[in-house]
Amino acid sequence: MSLRRINPKRDRNEPAVIKALNDCGAITYRLSGAGLPDLLVGWRGVWLLLEVKAPKGRMEPDQVIFHATAKALKLPCYRVNTVEAALDVLGLDHSLPKPCP
Repeated sequence: MSLRRINPKRDRNEPAVIKALNDCGAITYRLSGAGLPDLLVGWRGVWLLLEVKAPKGRMEPDQVIFHATAKALKLPCYRVNTVEAALDVLGLDHSLPKPCP
């Protein structure tokens, strides 16, 4: 499922983040629209919003506004740069060489 716009720009690390989250039992939906985070993630009864950026990527002004609004409303909205950071948001220990719980 995705809210579509023409040619949304996606960071190269997004597919790896989605795969890791799904492999751990999360459900992910790609979002697309001005200011919206990249992913809606369902995990253990909670919905999270994730903005996936390349390691040196910067957020656009409308994304900064969205994140500030989400923070003010106490919505779970995170920026991640790596698979490890995404797993940290879920509270998973990515350093262990075993399958996700």
